[in-house]
Parts: sequence; structure tokens; C-alpha cells
Amino acid sequence: FFKMRRLLPGLLVVAQTPVSTAGIPDGFAPSLRCPFAKVWLEHGAEEAARMLGVDEEPHRRLEDVVWGTCNYNNPYAGGAMCVEMRGAAWTDDSADAKCKSVMPGSPGTAAKGQRCATSVSSAGWCSTESGTMFTLSAKSPTCEAAAKSCVQYSAGTFINIGDCAPATGSPSGDAGGAGAGGAGAGAAPMRCLLAPGPMGAAHQLTQSLGYDVDCEGAPASKSPYMWPLRWTSEVEQQGLSFASDEVQYESRGRVWYMLDKNYKRLDLWSQSGVQRAVGQAPCEGERISDKSGAFACNRTADVRRTVLHRGSKMVFIERSADDNITNCTWLDLGPIGNIRPDWFMDNRGASTSVQYMGDSHVYYRGKPRLVKQWRKKDFANQYFTMSMARLPDSNGTHWPLILNIPGEGFGDDFLQHWHGHRLLQDSDEGDFLVDEQYEKAGGKCVFVGGSGGQSGPPTGQVDPVPSNLEVQAEAWREIEWTESPVWKPEVKPEVGPVGGAKKIVEGVYEQTCWDSKSSSVQVSLAIDMEKPVYLAVGFRDTEECLMTPRGGADGEVVVALPGASQSFEVMYGPLSPGLKTMGSATPANVAAFSKAIKPLSAVAAFAGGSAAELSNGKFSLAFKRAYQAKPEALHLTFATGLETAFGYHGNRGCFKVENLSECPPTVCPASAKKGAGSPPADMTVSGASERGLAFGLLTTVLIAAWSEEHGKRECGSPRRAGPLGECFWCFKVENLPECPPAVCVA
Repeated sequence: FFKMRRLLPGLLVVAQTPVSTAGIPDGFAPSLRCPFAKVWLEHGAEEAARMLGVDEEPHRRLEDVVWGTCNYNNPYAGGAMCVEMRGAAWTDDSADAKCKSVMPGSPGTAAKGQRCATSVSSAGWCSTESGTMFTLSAKSPTCEAAAKSCVQYSAGTFINIGDCAPATGSPSGDAGGAGAGGAGAGAAPMRCLLAPGPMGAAHQLTQSLGYDVDCEGAPASKSPYMWPLRWTSEVEQQGLSFASDEVQYESRGRVWYMLDKNYKRLDLWSQSGVQRAVGQAPCEGERISDKSGAFACNRTADVRRTVLHRGSKMVFIERSADDNITNCTWLDLGPIGNIRPDWFMDNRGASTSVQYMGDSHVYYRGKPRLVKQWRKKDFANQYFTMSMARLPDSNGTHWPLILNIPGEGFGDDFLQHWHGHRLLQDSDEGDFLVDEQYEKAGGKCVFVGGSGGQSGPPTGQVDPVPSNLEVQAEAWREIEWTESPVWKPEVKPEVGPVGGAKKIVEGVYEQTCWDSKSSSVQVSLAIDMEKPVYLAVGFRDTEECLMTPRGGADGEVVVALPGASQSFEVMYGPLSPGLKTMGSATPANVAAFSKAIKPLSAVAAFAGGSAAELSNGKFSLAFKRAYQAKPEALHLTFATGLETAFGYHGNRGCFKVENLSECPPTVCPASAKKGAGSPPADMTVSGASERGLAFGLLTTVLIAAWSEEHGKRECGSPRRAGPLGECFWCFKVENLPECPPAVCVA
């Protein structure tokens, strides 16, 4: 262990460590095996949040250094703008160069040592570029409008100030604001806050002052199976490559947690074997030729490394054989704090799910042990398995024993064991503050940058490392159970979507079928949507969930673009690789995309028609695509925008359709005669009917819209409407139950 008594000025040696993936010094990446780490190891914390389509929450810079300002004119935002360039990484040259190019055609003027002047009209700061650029934003005309403008048009995070700051620490709700842990002026310190998007499935927010055993609204509140808030143990990890039971890599060390303070420490003592990981640091020893193409290194060596994580600050320390610190660097992880102690028991966070498994006997360190298990699904459609001690120790503690960790496409899977547990006390806090002790003794921990930027391998251009822990659809059921004496699981009615529609993610449903008469596939989606934004459906050649194919080829996409009066124009065209990341979705690339797409009706393969409508908070899109023969399977992607104009998505997901059934007929049957006033005898009016309301399922959106228009008119002949041939009859319903989700299929 690190000996505090050796922190003497005469024994200190400082050298800057080379930086590898996302600012992480060489050799440290193998020890960062916490859940969902891959997403920010590969792209950096804030860029990962943007790439996964989540609105990041504002965060404080740990080193609140302001180099100066950049003043420029923005004709699209009301004229004169002031930006503060914050953080220790700015130099005179980089700040001046950035300011000159701050806006095409409108170079700015840099002023070192200056601050932007706030006033009563100031709404807050729009933080961009990994929290290094803070633009002072005025009310335009309201606080909410300024916050939304920051998120939607600048892809930034908003921090409210002045009159726009919340009076208390309660979330402010809209995009931006100090909600969900924002650092707006006047906001009270908050606890139990989750990191944004997929990272919130496992991590606290950096501003969270810590986690509690009884966090309000947490499904695991007061659960005896939550991790202890303060504990330490030895930890062993073993890496296993795909389709193999042979251990490829091992590491040993000790971990400390003070999760009530958002603290963690990890010491790594030894490592051995071959580590395979995309984007890892250069080999310290022998590089191994790996037939899979993954980067493989022989990491066998005794090491003395310490990683500290407090809030958004992550510190990397290397020590000599006599425990002297030889290197100390740190970086800012943006919104990503430490793991939350109940991460494995609930389905909070984006792109995740949980499955309670119950009790089981396992072998733990060579002996049988009764454990309680949960599986937690991640954004990569892989899963963790957490095994907690079923029987408490003499102090009543259920200890974490075993964690099976998927590689998430970034490296091999790992099996992790904890042993030698003990609870920590207030007196142990110094173990988490080694860097501060070091600097007080005269040392220097070098800042190596923020978390933004794509420092790791570019997604879709490097083959992922395969995993043994891919989710198998047949074996997955979401079961959220925590044994909390406070929280009770929501009882959901056992109703399915109309006509067999399938849920992709919460609020998104699809139904796809085969029309043999026209030799075409009919794709229909229904999505919760409060305001008009674009909806895109992409076609993929493989199951791999990529926006564009590997190798740099274009993808293909159908996109519904909002027009006037909530109308939509359905288009088709190529999706270039230049549009799949936040940084490359430039106005020029978006303009090129808009020029390349054409109306769906002008594309021969899609001549079967399309329909798109937004009503009552539901958006439905349906179209047909012709094929020479019925495809065995289709790999599709959906994405919804942050705004009406095509740009970076706010939500995205992949799904697969196979075993396509025949589409229900879309022609009004002959038995429906003028004035009949009722459907034919063979038609069942039922939410579970295979034939649906009109021999072709209709969304509740379309039914509601028609009812509002025609409900008071005399019921006459069947009505045919829409390019896909919907048929309507009059009928009466009463004693209405709650509507199940619905999907638009003509």
C-alpha cells in the first residue's frame, strides 16, 4: 500500500505520464472495469453522452480557471456574444486560434484575464466542448427558451444563473436548467443523483455529494442487498476470451469505496497474461499476434498503480518499488461520478434493463456459497451478473462476492471476485486523498485534459472484441426486484400492443409484415412525441448496431421531416459516415444530405406509399419497400431528432424483424355495403384482433383523429383514407379500458 510517511519533499519525483485512451495514462485502462466504462473510455465521458443521444447534465469544472474571453458577432443569435474559455488546458496560442475560428465568417477577439459581464437579462451559461467553452446566454425570451436553444442548437449543457436559477435544489425539468443535479446558482447541494443517459444505469452524477441507503424514489431504498456505502476488500479479475474457458489475463489489487461521498480508490499490485482490448495503451512488454485482430499485449509484471475517483476528478498515480510517487496526472470525467451501490438492482438510466435471478449456490474461492443474483443489461446489449452474499455476516452485511463483466465490444469479458471485506470509518477518508497529500508535500499532479473528444477507436471502424455475454432474447425478461421495504414494483396491466406490435424501447413500437401481392415489406412505427421532430429509419446489412457500414460506405435511411401544420414529408437517401458523430454533423454535411434525399414516392422501391402523422403526443410512420422475394430478416435502426431540422439524434435504437407474417388486407371487403354502418361479419373489433379495425391495423392516433372529425356525422358508407388503404366503419364502444400501446400499420 501507499505509505503516507514517505511523502517527503526530498523523495518526490514528478514526470508527466503519456496519455492514451480518453486521457487515461498508459497502463491504467485495464484496471478500469467498472460497469458501462467502455462508452466513456472509447469516446470520453461527455462525447459518449452526446453520441448515445442523451442530453448531458451541467457539471462543475474542478479547476475553475478562466483563461479569458472571446467576443464575436453571431447574427443568428442576436448579435454580440461573449464566451469564457475555462480550464487549465488553455494556452495563449490555443485560445487565440479558437477565438479566431469560433464562428465561420465571424472571427472573434480574445481577451486574456477577462470575464463575461452578466446582467439581469442573463439566463445562464451554455457549456460546450467538454466544458471548456462557456457562452453567456440571454433570456430568449425566457429561461426555458435559452436552455433549449443551448441543448438543441449547440449540443451543449445549460447552467442557469440569476433569475433563471432554481430557488431550491429540486430539478427544473426542461432541457438545461439545474435540474437533475445542475450547478445553477442558488441550487442546494443534492445527493443520490444519477449520471445522464446510459451512464446513469450504473453511475452517480459528479455533482452528487454522495449516495444514501434511503435515496428517495430509488427502487432499492433500504434494501439489505445494496452494496455497503463504505467498504474495502481485495479484488481479483480474470479475463476470458470469446468461446474459451481459459483465463487469458489476471490482475490483483485492493479497492476502497466511500459512496456516500462519491469516492473510490483502486490499487493495482500485479497483472499477468495477455490482455486484449481495442484502443488500449501501447504494450509495455511483448505484443502478441492475435488472430481476431484485437490489440493483444503480454501484461505480465508487478505494478504499483493507484486510481482515485472523487466526483468528476480521476487521478492516476504510479509509484516506485519503495512506494515513492513517480507520476501523478488527473483528468475531468465530466458528468460521470462513481458507481451507485444499487446499480445492479434497478432499470434506471437509459438503454438498460434488469433481471432478478433469485438464489443460487456457486463456487466462491473454492467453496460453495449461497448467493442472490441479478443481471443488468447495458447499451451494447450485453449483461453483467452480480452475485451478492445471500447470508449476512456477523454485522448483518450482505457483501458483494462475484461480478461477471462483459467486454462491451471493448475487450475480453472478466470475472471479478472480492474477498477480505471490511467496513470503513471516517478515519479512513485519507486513503482517498493521496493526491492532495502529495501536492501538500511539494509534488505536482499534472492535468491531462477533460473527458471530451474521441481519443479511442472510432465506432464502426474497428471490429469489436466479441463477448460471451450477449443478451439472448429468449432468455431475457425484465424483472425489477430489490427486496426494498419501502419501494413496491409497479403493477403493469397484462395487455399487449394492438395487433401484435412489438416494443423496441419505452415509447417506441414497431410492426412489420410481408405483402405478397405487392412483393413488399410494410414497416410501421408508433413513437411517443410531444413536438414535431424528425424520425429516421435506417436499413442495416448486419446485426451490428452501426449508423453506417464498416469501411466507410454510406448507409440508407427513410426520414420523415416535419413541415407546416404538423405535416411530414417522407424522404429517402444515403446517410454518409460524416453524419454519424456530433463533431462531423456540420451544416455543410447536413446540407449535402438534404440535397441527396428525395421524396419516397419518387423512389421505385418505395412506390407502395407512405403515411406519417403526429397527433395527441403520438407519431406514426408507415411505408412499404419492394423486394424480389420475402427477406428472411431485416436489421433496422430508428432515430428521433432533437429538433425539426435533420441533425444529431435525441433517441436511437436498433431492432431486428424476422419470420415476417402476411400483412392483413387493406382493401374494403365487398360485404361492406353503402349505409351498412357496421363492419363485415368476419371482422372482430378487438384490441387483440389479428385483423384489427380495418383489415390493416390503425393506430389509436388515426382513429382518434377520424373520430374527432366525423363523430357527430351520420354514419354512412365505409370510408377509405390514406395511401395505404385504410377502411373505416362506424361502431359504438363504451366502458373503455386503458389503451395499450399501438402502432400504425395501414
